[in-house]
Amino acid sequence: MHGDELTGKVAIKDNDNAGGDVFLKTGMGKSAEIAALLEQRIRQGDYPIGSQLPSERKLAAGFHVSRNTLRDAIAILAEKNHVATRWGAGTIVLGADETTKAIEAKFSEVLPEWDNIIELRNMVEPHVAALAARKAGASDLLTLSTILERSTPRMQPRESLKMDMEFHLAIAKSTGNPLVAALLEFVNEATEETRGKTHETVARRKLSIDGHTRIFDCIRKGDVQGAEEAMRRHLQEVGAVKKTVDDKGATKTDETAQKSEQDEA
Repeated sequence: MHGDELTGKVAIKDNDNAGGDVFLKTGMGKSAEIAALLEQRIRQGDYPIGSQLPSERKLAAGFHVSRNTLRDAIAILAEKNHVATRWGAGTIVLGADETTKAIEAKFSEVLPEWDNIIELRNMVEPHVAALAARKAGASDLLTLSTILERSTPRMQPRESLKMDMEFHLAIAKSTGNPLVAALLEFVNEATEETRGKTHETVARRKLSIDGHTRIFDCIRKGDVQGAEEAMRRHLQEVGAVKKTVDDKGATKTDETAQKSEQDEA
């Protein structure tokens, strides 16, 4: 699937039906695109864990595709453990398995320190990107592409941080390994406040987006080594920004302390 080229965007017009008017322009196949759109709605909570997706007939009509195409999209979601089709119950949205829940519970017990988290990211995320280059399917590529399309240096810092975390988590999910995704969930939660500093200016937001673009290009091409190196470079660049911010903050603190001492004298 890595040979598929992104040739355009997916535009969605929501309405009262289960799908919405979908203009399929990515060249990645209707089933993959529909799977990505449904996955996005699951993440957003439109279809909560344990709930039943709308009927096959209703979804196919809403997306203006055949039921065979819709079945293929559901099969993609099932392969990624997002849904399961059960006789008599329809297609059910799945949550994390017991192993993943146990891992997440352990992570929640840890008091994260920034240096430890950065060390963890540098060890893990380049290899996650490499695995994504091997395993990401068309719907994964569409999800990553959509996040990049929504990212711009002109957005607000908070929104830019949100896109940043969504991108890294989407890479983890594209490996098909729920434990990897659980690890990245932990990393996102542990670094959210501090990572916000790396999105405070237009230049910093552009640096982040440029790094994401390089990583995505390698994943899309199936370039395993390139994806690993692009992620490593991205983490180094972001780390350098964080260090610069911290150094400036320390300098200001020292200057304030010195001025206070002079005033007291």
